[in-house]
Amino acid sequence: MQGTVQRPLIDIAPQRSRTRLALALALLAIPGSTVAWQLPAGGLWIGLPLAVAAIVVGLRARPELTGRSRSATATATAAIVIAGVMIAQMAVWFAVAAAA
Repeated sequence: MQGTVQRPLIDIAPQRSRTRLALALALLAIPGSTVAWQLPAGGLWIGLPLAVAAIVVGLRARPELTGRSRSATATATAAIVIAGVMIAQMAVWFAVAAAA
């Protein structure tokens, strides 16, 4: 007779999704890369770190969302896309400023 029963573990704690954090960072990257461009060093020291952080958090949140609602996955994808657009915008503005 066996003394212990092996059962699968069940996690009952609510899972916190990182999608809201990723979207917040991406939305903060917008003024960080547009309004802050007139500051010294431009938006590179405000918008770029926020956009990179949004991409990293958004990419880390996506595997956690398997089996969840489509809106959470869409939010993580939107954060990644917005942050990517902000990085591309900063690259273009930097190239134009360097050429002028």
